[in-house]
Amino acid sequence: MECCNTPMLLDKDIMMDCYQKYGDQTKKQMKLEGVPRGCCIAECGLNATGLYSNGMIKRDDMTKMFMDSVKDMPEWQMLVRDTLDECFKMAESKMDEIQAGAMLEPSFEGEKICHPISGTILRCMGMNLFVKCPAGVYNESDECNQLKEYSKMCPIM
Repeated sequence: MECCNTPMLLDKDIMMDCYQKYGDQTKKQMKLEGVPRGCCIAECGLNATGLYSNGMIKRDDMTKMFMDSVKDMPEWQMLVRDTLDECFKMAESKMDEIQAGAMLEPSFEGEKICHPISGTILRCMGMNLFVKCPAGVYNESDECNQLKEYSKMCPIM
């Protein structure tokens, strides 16, 4: 059962390709202690769409692409725009931690170090769009309500 059918903001095929490339690495990284590492799946997705370059997200291009992805979903439009603004503000407030993650050395053979900004923004978008899911889209159930409450407690990074 799907609790909230959130919009696919980035091309699904691109994200699947990136998951194939970096999924195993990401699973290993999630077990590591210390400064959060950058999500190479997210960076790969933003690179493939031209939204990312050298540690910088092209915010205007991202806004346009995300808004285009919900152009036929009026219930999501304001939410996507406002949430993207919130996510960039959150990232700016955590820039020291984000930069620290970009400076890490590989901790296992073959680990690629990716800049955390891509994953920070995409994770923030995914979590917040789920938590703020519009009433007409949200599947009201005990299971979904528990998941939503749990998600509200999760730190973005």
